[in-house]
Amino acid sequence: MLLLAALGLAVFLSALQVVNTRYETRLLVIALQDLKSQRDELERDWSRLLLEQGTWNTHGRVETLARERLDMMVPEPLRTRDLRL
Repeated sequence: MLLLAALGLAVFLSALQVVNTRYETRLLVIALQDLKSQRDELERDWSRLLLEQGTWNTHGRVETLARERLDMMVPEPLRTRDLRL
């Protein structure tokens, strides 16, 4: 009788452990889904930032800013010299 009670208790504790493990697994799956969503959003932001960086660094834009803000200009050919080393 004592052996039967011990086996019954072992089965009950095992069942409780299965329930606890499933609960923890569900929590971890939810956390993983949240992290994947965060990763996807960060990847979209990174792509947008790379596109924006490419736009800001175009040669035409740099030349326009140099002319307008810094009053720079391309020198006349007579004012340039070729140096050969």
